[in-house]
Amino acid sequence: MTERPQDKKAAVFAAALELIAEQGFTGAPMSQIAERADVGVGTIYRYFAGKEDLVNALYLDIKARLAAQVLRGYSDRMPVREAFRLLLGNTVRYLSDHPAEMSFTEQYENSPVITDATRRDFSRMAGPIRELFERAGEQNLLRELPFEVLLAIVRGAILSLVKLQLSGAARLDDATLDAALDAIWSFVER
Repeated sequence: MTERPQDKKAAVFAAALELIAEQGFTGAPMSQIAERADVGVGTIYRYFAGKEDLVNALYLDIKARLAAQVLRGYSDRMPVREAFRLLLGNTVRYLSDHPAEMSFTEQYENSPVITDATRRDFSRMAGPIRELFERAGEQNLLRELPFEVLLAIVRGAILSLVKLQLSGAARLDDATLDAALDAIWSFVER
């Protein structure tokens, strides 16, 4: 039975994520990625023009999976605060279960390796989140700050919570997570 091409691409993504997390971008040559993925180097170049192209595709793949999980159960008809809590709770749970993905995206979010085109693609994926913030603004629920500032406040709090949990310094049971989400809301609420 022949292996489907998508399986090889997924293996390359998994290997690249592991190696970059372990050794950094420069410490993860394509030859090691290929070896860890159990594919030939030429196979990687069939999918990607080079390592930067691979990293951009991996970034979008991770962000697409994250967005799908974050938006699970979300409706644009939900009350703003309820939607906010749902999206943030989903984010904490996903990132807690996928620390390598969190580390990778944190490392590359503002890196010159990630292209403007990749950032635009992700921005389209995150459209419902921006729309929720816009709806909250229209309802006069948020502090008068630019979207990017509000998002930075929320994102920083979420990443800190996940890191606390992953380090074992705090346990985010349902009650603690609920209280933390209320606290985050209070940071951005008018």
